[in-house]
Amino acid sequence: MSSRNGNRSVARWATCAGFGLLAPVFMNAQLDRSRPPAPGPSPDVRFSEHAALQLPNGMRLIVVEDHKLPMVSVQLRFDIPPILQGARVGYVEMMGDLLATGTTTRSKVDIDHTVDLLGASFFASNEGVYAGCLTKNIEPLMDLLADVVQNPTFPQVELEKNRLRARSNVHQRSEDPDAIAEAVGRVVTFGTAHPYGEVMTERSIGQIDRAAVEAYYRYFFRPENAYLVFVGDITEKEARELAKKRFGKWEQPKSLISSDEYGRTLVEGIGILAKLEQPSVPAGVRRVYVVDRPGAKQSVIRVSFPLNLLPKDIRAQRSQVMNTILGGGVFNARLMQNLREKRAFTYGAYSSLDVDRFNSSFTVTTSVRTEVTDSAVTEILAEIERLRNEPVTMQELELAKRYMMGSFGRMLEDPKTVARFALNTQLNQLEPDHYHTYLTRLERVTVEHVQEAAQAFLYPDQAAILVVGDLERVAPGIAPFSMEQNAPIIRLNEDGERWAEELTPVTDRTAEQVIEGYIAAVGGREKIAPLRHLRLERKASGIGDTLTVTEWFAPDQYRSQTKRGAAFVEEYIFDGKRVLYTNPEVSGEITDAGYDAIRLQALPVPELAYKELTDRRVLLGSTMLGDKKAFKVMIYTVSGTAFAEYYDVATGFKLRRSQEVLVNGLQYAQITDFSDWKPINGVLFPYKALERGGPTGRVLHEITAVEVAKVMPPTFFEVKIPEVPDVLITPDMLPPDSTVPVGDE
Repeated sequence: MSSRNGNRSVARWATCAGFGLLAPVFMNAQLDRSRPPAPGPSPDVRFSEHAALQLPNGMRLIVVEDHKLPMVSVQLRFDIPPILQGARVGYVEMMGDLLATGTTTRSKVDIDHTVDLLGASFFASNEGVYAGCLTKNIEPLMDLLADVVQNPTFPQVELEKNRLRARSNVHQRSEDPDAIAEAVGRVVTFGTAHPYGEVMTERSIGQIDRAAVEAYYRYFFRPENAYLVFVGDITEKEARELAKKRFGKWEQPKSLISSDEYGRTLVEGIGILAKLEQPSVPAGVRRVYVVDRPGAKQSVIRVSFPLNLLPKDIRAQRSQVMNTILGGGVFNARLMQNLREKRAFTYGAYSSLDVDRFNSSFTVTTSVRTEVTDSAVTEILAEIERLRNEPVTMQELELAKRYMMGSFGRMLEDPKTVARFALNTQLNQLEPDHYHTYLTRLERVTVEHVQEAAQAFLYPDQAAILVVGDLERVAPGIAPFSMEQNAPIIRLNEDGERWAEELTPVTDRTAEQVIEGYIAAVGGREKIAPLRHLRLERKASGIGDTLTVTEWFAPDQYRSQTKRGAAFVEEYIFDGKRVLYTNPEVSGEITDAGYDAIRLQALPVPELAYKELTDRRVLLGSTMLGDKKAFKVMIYTVSGTAFAEYYDVATGFKLRRSQEVLVNGLQYAQITDFSDWKPINGVLFPYKALERGGPTGRVLHEITAVEVAKVMPPTFFEVKIPEVPDVLITPDMLPPDSTVPVGDE
């Protein structure tokens, strides 16, 4: 090589090297990194074709060939609508669990041994059977699958084993707040009269019988309802021969069907066959539900509602884009950015849109610190409302679409996806090219489409808000979200049923004896009787500004006055016959239930006069309040109202008072817990009373000052009400700080 040629080569190399070093500078000068790159055209959707056939008995056959690996998977799926299971909730799922536990020729041990010997996978459910193996083992695997599907025996011994496992699962669910939220969430979303709203319980498990399991199988597992799907290293011809040989002559005996006097279908072994007639839709009013977890550090929150949205609806895909922007998987979703990044309420907040051919639903889920439960709900509802009222940004829209495109593309890498697409097309009555045009349709989704979907399928004012957490701490904050006036908070148990207190019968004493036990515990009648003139001053905190409540007790006379600082709030005066109520806006006489309440309140120890001033007392039984066993006594007043009191079995002290109160036309389940007992002239009084569940939320009343034996002048308790009063005070006229009992709890 000449020196000239060599120098030229070096120069050429130097020029190239220099360009390589300068290229990033030129690129940085030309790129605006504040904007994402423009999206490219949507990729073509290419996936394997499938063959669709039908056997003479109605069974449909789908075959997707993929010869990359010597493996075949086969699924036998039955097209079954959801039905109500009633008192035996769980028998449908148990049918699936028992399907592969025995046939007329094989025991469960034999079935398991065959699966292991073939190195296969084998799974049965209430919708059918899935199996997979090496290509060379497909013949014996198909023999097993056909035997399991056509000749199950549902052995009673296996049913009992499954019953034990089911009970264990229910027990574990009751200890897991997320599992509780998932199960109860279905109840509050769809309702208990909906197949999707039924929850398996220990009680329903006990009522499951073999007859119902077998009847469900016989009625729904029929060839005309079946899709047999092959995927993998198999040809259409081979699959067709396998299907004909094992299922070509399969005919399921007909179930015995009749009708009752109301025209409902009766199936032998099942009873009333209640299929879903029409999908649930949002309830029309927002409701708040709580499953109490005393002492919980976190609240699990679900905001949900059912939807009438079919998979074949063109708005289904647009709604999925909307959901992705809100909280459907991407970290930049609005819920995640708001609740996690901006406010640090949680590690994650997500939304899901389940588009189901029978009944769709929308759900937001998150777990937050107990103290920010109400704030988290506020933000969730605000984000839903914002999607309805404001267009999303182009950046949000493009991010959501690219995320969905990527997810769709990754699915296509699995041949089973093609089979699932083919099956979904049949079951959901989709257009034949639905999945082929998926990306094209996704690319065309606009900002306007997203807002239209939000307005059509987001219902923040009709949502079911479920909180699994500490009821006492979260109730004041979440009750205002409810639009159900008569029940701001609906309390449910871990199974989604209306909460009911568990009471143990008590036969060795009466309500009067329990009450006398309390009187003795606080000092006895002899020490209480001399306590004739008493002034108590209480501080009420927790409702904003601290209130001061002063009470004066005299023989058959009473007065109470409430102030906020120096400002007068309200006053009650009882002169022995009538009660006068006064606040800055109204003054008048209180009668009926309000009178009964003040008449009892006029005594330092009201229990002394329960026999004379109330209608009857009933000992309902004993229950647990935390770690304390308590007697529950129901007190019925002369005016027809009632309240419950709980007395400690061990000490006799009163632990709690529970009553329904009416304020401004709304009913509240108010609970007051008593503690910190201290003597006043030898009589024990609860210096602290924690009130919750009322209109003002959580309020702590504490005795701060006591004065004994100071006689007030007679005029101090004087009630000046005309014989025909100008105003008769009714519960609706009382301010939020005042409560009137309205009935039993």
